[in-house]
Amino acid sequence: MKLAYFMTDKLSKYHYNSPHQMSPLLPSEQPMNDLRPLVAELINNAKDLASQGMPQLRSLLRETLRPMNSFYTNKIEGQHTEPLMIERALKADFSDKPDEAKKQRIAIAHIATERWGEITYPSFDAANFFQPGVLQAIHRHLHTQLLDDDLIQTNDDGTKEKVHPGEWRTAGVKIGNHIPPDPATVPVFMEEWQRGYSHSKAGENAVVALMAAHHRFAWIHPFTDGNGRTARLHTHLGLNSLGLTQGLWSPMRGLAREQANYYAHLIAADKDRQGDYDGRGVLSEKGLVEFIQFLINTCLDQVSFMSGMLDIPSFEARLREMLAAESTKDDTKALKVEAATPLAYLGTVKSMERTKFKGMMGLASRTSDRALADLFKLGIITSKSPKGPVELALPLSLFRYLFPRLWPEAEVNTIS
Repeated sequence: MKLAYFMTDKLSKYHYNSPHQMSPLLPSEQPMNDLRPLVAELINNAKDLASQGMPQLRSLLRETLRPMNSFYTNKIEGQHTEPLMIERALKADFSDKPDEAKKQRIAIAHIATERWGEITYPSFDAANFFQPGVLQAIHRHLHTQLLDDDLIQTNDDGTKEKVHPGEWRTAGVKIGNHIPPDPATVPVFMEEWQRGYSHSKAGENAVVALMAAHHRFAWIHPFTDGNGRTARLHTHLGLNSLGLTQGLWSPMRGLAREQANYYAHLIAADKDRQGDYDGRGVLSEKGLVEFIQFLINTCLDQVSFMSGMLDIPSFEARLREMLAAESTKDDTKALKVEAATPLAYLGTVKSMERTKFKGMMGLASRTSDRALADLFKLGIITSKSPKGPVELALPLSLFRYLFPRLWPEAEVNTIS
């Protein structure tokens, strides 16, 4: 019976055992109004980014950036693996070291769940997206891809416990100094979580709700393990369903780059109300608002960074730098900087006939033939047949040229 979950302190050894103790779920009117200009800036900047040129480049980036998102969300958990190891795992090439292979499997599972989630939740509907079952579905999809041994976690006291995909935890946990709610009350806390956010309409209110829900979900800590990954996936998928990411950016990169601040803001928002000027709920409204601000600013930073990456003149300039650098190597010495123009054009169209591509280089026939051959060797173009149209490709080995500083760890991995 649902009422059985509303325990008193006498019936529960846990400090948090009743849903009202999770209030406020959203900022009150004045803090919410103070947040609106920041949220509006994020929405406008994200939409401007999505309207920039090179639609084919944007399409390629959606899949290319999934391994990066996976790398960064797992790095936050201290279980990241090298970018090249993720690339190998995508080709079913797993390490013979059990711990490294496990991290590879976790990375691949995240990539698959992100892709599945974007297909499953293509448009934002708060009444659906904030159902507890959505979080369970994300957690289940992520963890059912792993081996049974991957689901065994070792607790601080040395005991082992199995993570059950999509199932609420049935035991108490401690996260730093925070002791989440009584496990018996997790279902009703999640019902309250749903009630608090399910009426948030698309727009500024929806973005604030996503950010607030991220913290309150982490605060409940409803699963034995995998709560952080699930929370970040839920936020990523929500931003995508609102049409804000277009596969071009994710908060995961920013949160990993600001990991210490991310944890500090999570912890600050965990605290009970700090006096009469800290809202009217049980938990700190100031902490929640500052967490929301931090998360929005993190997203703004990612949008700003990617805006510079998708500017056509800048992209063509980076292509020229890449071609000049790679032409100094024996294997690709036939490369010519003149290929930058048709390469940049390939960012705007799905494919191009080889004769047209070579013509855009404006070189002698034999010179353009050799340059084209070396472009294939470099991996910057591909084709579905030996003489078919060419398409742009984004191999990880070229990220240091094409998208400098986007994934620095990959640049270190691939420099030869």
